[in-house]
Amino acid sequence: MKTLRIVRATLGLALAFHLHAASAQDYPTKLLRIIVPYPAGGSSDIQARIVAQGLSVRFGQPVIVENKPGASAIIGTDFVMKQPADGYTLLLAAPPFVIAPYVQAKVPYELKKDFVGISLVTRAPMVVAVSSTFPVRSFADLVTKAKAEPGKISYGSVGVGGQGHLATELLARRLGLKFVHVPYKGSAPALTDLAGGQINMMVTTLLDLRSQRDAGLIRVIATGAPQRSAFLPDVPTIQESGFAGVDLGYWFSAIVVRTGTPPQIINRLSREIAEVTKQPDVRAMLTAQGVELIGSSPAACDEFLESENSMVDEAVRISGVKPE
Repeated sequence: MKTLRIVRATLGLALAFHLHAASAQDYPTKLLRIIVPYPAGGSSDIQARIVAQGLSVRFGQPVIVENKPGASAIIGTDFVMKQPADGYTLLLAAPPFVIAPYVQAKVPYELKKDFVGISLVTRAPMVVAVSSTFPVRSFADLVTKAKAEPGKISYGSVGVGGQGHLATELLARRLGLKFVHVPYKGSAPALTDLAGGQINMMVTTLLDLRSQRDAGLIRVIATGAPQRSAFLPDVPTIQESGFAGVDLGYWFSAIVVRTGTPPQIINRLSREIAEVTKQPDVRAMLTAQGVELIGSSPAACDEFLESENSMVDEAVRISGVKPE
C-alpha cells in the first residue's frame, strides 16, 4: 500500500507538471489584463494602452487595461499580487512601485519576493530645470550659487517622498548643497509656480515640463542620467558639467508579473513586448511623449529595478522621510 501511494503521488506530480508545461506552451488562450495603478489618461495609462493594443494583435487575444488607482499605486499592485501566477494579469510599474515600500507604513507585498520583471518598456532621464527668471544658465552656475547662498534656493516637488523630492535631496547630499523643499499636491501646481518664478528649480522629467519649456518659461540646465537624452541633445548631463558620480537615474515604466509565473510565459511576454516597441507607429506614439523605448529582457528589467531600489533606499535615508 505504501508503494502504491508513492506511485500515485509521483504520477500526480508528473501530471501536474505536464499540464503546467502544456499551459505555458499554449499561452495565451484567453483575455489578458494590464493593471495600471493610476487614473486613466496619465502617461502610464497611455503607455499601457499602446502596449496592450500591440500585444493584442500579436497574441490574437484581447489585451485590456484596467485602472486601479489609489494609495501611491499600492491598491493596483496589491491586486496583481493576489491574482494567479499564470501570466494573464500584468502590472504597469512606474517609480511609485519602487518608492512606496519606503514611504508607506503598510505595504501588503514585498517587491523582490512577490514580483518579477518582464520588460522595461520606456524610460526618461530626470532633468534639472530652473525658472527662466532665475539667474542661472548652467548646472555649474547652480552649484556655485547654492554654495554661496546655502538654504536660499527653493525647489518644488509633487510631494514628500516623491521621486523629485528624493532625487533632489540625493543631488544635494552628493554635492554638499542645501536647498529649501516646497512640496505640492501634484506636478501641475509645482510647474505653474516654477514657470512663474515662485520657486527656483525642480528635478523632474521632460515629460512633465515640456509645454512650459517650449513656451520659454522654464530652462533645462542638465540631465541626470549618464548619457545625454535624445530629446535634449544640446543639454549636458550633470557629469558632463563637471560633477562626476552624480546619477539621478530615470523615470520608467515596466511590465511585471507575480513571482511564480512560468519562465516560458515570462520569456514569451518579454519577446512580444520587445517586438511591439519596434513597431514604427508605437515608436511614434511613445516618443511623442518624450520617452525612450526599451523593450528589455526580464533579466535587464530586474537589474534596472534593483538599481532603482538601491537609489531610492539611499535617497530616503538622506532625506529623512519616514513611512506614514
